[in-house]
Amino acid sequence: MIAVSLIAAALAAQSAEPAEPGAMVLAQAQDRCMATYAVRLTKTSATDEGIYAEAVSGCKDLNGQLIAAIAREYSPAQAAELTAAMEAQAKPNFLKLLQRIRADRLQRAGN
Repeated sequence: MIAVSLIAAALAAQSAEPAEPGAMVLAQAQDRCMATYAVRLTKTSATDEGIYAEAVSGCKDLNGQLIAAIAREYSPAQAAELTAAMEAQAKPNFLKLLQRIRADRLQRAGN
């Protein structure tokens, strides 16, 4: 009887703890974080490099959580491949995003 109570209490405590977000949710949050910096800072005179550096710095905690989630959810080889691909694509994709944001603003201003 006591063992059942202890197990039930342990299970209740586990279910009361908030679940850690998965890699997919964190990847989406990371994208939104970076996009927020892109939209906000393209309204300033900051350079693309400066905007990227600011976004990376501001989203650093999310990126760390994302890397940790990938390590938890994938095999070491897959995790290494995914993180390497993310790192290689991060800056070029961000710079393209900045171009799209500026082009969209110009188009909207012309209409």
